[in-house]
Amino acid sequence: MGKFRGQFNCSVDDKGRIKMPVSFKQQFDPADKGSFMIKKGLDDCLEIYPLAIWTKEEERLDRLDDYNPIHRAFRGTFILGITELTLDGSDRFLIPKSLMGYLNNTREVIMVGDLNLIKIWEPSKLHDFTSVTLPNMHQYSIEVSNYLNELERNKK
Repeated sequence: MGKFRGQFNCSVDDKGRIKMPVSFKQQFDPADKGSFMIKKGLDDCLEIYPLAIWTKEEERLDRLDDYNPIHRAFRGTFILGITELTLDGSDRFLIPKSLMGYLNNTREVIMVGDLNLIKIWEPSKLHDFTSVTLPNMHQYSIEVSNYLNELERNKK
C-alpha cells in the first residue's frame, strides 16, 4: 500500500457520490476490493482510511479505558459516523447522509492526500484551516522536530 499524496478538486453528484481520483485509488490494497472506512475527521473534514490503517487505529482505540470519561468521549467522537464504503463500478463512493452535513451539502469538495489517509474538505473549511495553520508553520515545525528528535533519542 502506497502513500496518499496530492490534492484534487472533485464534484459531488446529485446522489452524494464522489469519483475517487485515480492516483488515490491506485494506493489502496487490491485485496480490499475498493473498500475503505470513512468518518468525521478531527479537523472539520471527512477522513478516508484504507482498511489496514483503520484496523491499526481500532487496535489503538481498544487500549483506551472504558471507565475513563475522557477516553470514552474521545473514542465516541473519533469514530463518529464511521462507515465502510466500497467503490462502485465507476470508482465512485456515496457519502453517507450522516456525514454529508459536515461538508455543508456542497457540490464541490477538495480531496487531500495525507500520507496514510485522505481528507475530504468543503473548500471554505480547508481555506479556514490553512489560514490558521500556515501562519503558525514555523512554530509547528519546531515542536514537531523536537517530538521526532525525542522519539529518536528514546529508540537508542
